[in-house]
Amino acid sequence: MKSSILIFLFLMTFGVRTSHAACNCEDWMDRGGYCVDYVKSRIPSFPVPMRDDMPDLKNAEVTEITEGDVAIFTIKSYWHVAYVERVHRNTQGEPISIDVSEMNFGDEPTFQEFRSKWRSANREEWNRARCCGITDNYDEITTRKNVDIATVRQIWSPDDAAREYTARGRLKALMGRVKEVINRFYDLADI
Repeated sequence: MKSSILIFLFLMTFGVRTSHAACNCEDWMDRGGYCVDYVKSRIPSFPVPMRDDMPDLKNAEVTEITEGDVAIFTIKSYWHVAYVERVHRNTQGEPISIDVSEMNFGDEPTFQEFRSKWRSANREEWNRARCCGITDNYDEITTRKNVDIATVRQIWSPDDAAREYTARGRLKALMGRVKEVINRFYDLADI
């Protein structure tokens, strides 16, 4: 199955308002600039579930977030996924914020932004792009720092998905936490 078909299903089930069902988004999907495209480039095993499967995608508690996990947000009527680059914790070790990298996180493009970026003055194409969930950061990798952990709806962890409590999985999760400790040490050393 082509990745564009999977992305189309993802958009149709998660990021598309009911009026968007009539949009033809195939050309946008083929460009590969959606958030799930980016996450799948970082974690090829990331699933593309149907709307009813979304609660089952949560395989780790938000409080157990580690670097390399996928943070899942709800923005308006869209689901948005981002790759967790770093976890910031308080003195008790609880996560308080995260740094993420992502694609297609932003606002709907204005007509002027659309015209400038996509070299099209066609208002129907602009409306179709908006219908397909295109933002002003479509096909651009962006980062956000110190994203409040309270804004994260759920977590998908490739470690939890792959390990099923095997020794190798536990070691991989431990290595993720060691990496976080090292990053925190570097932060403290810079002060």
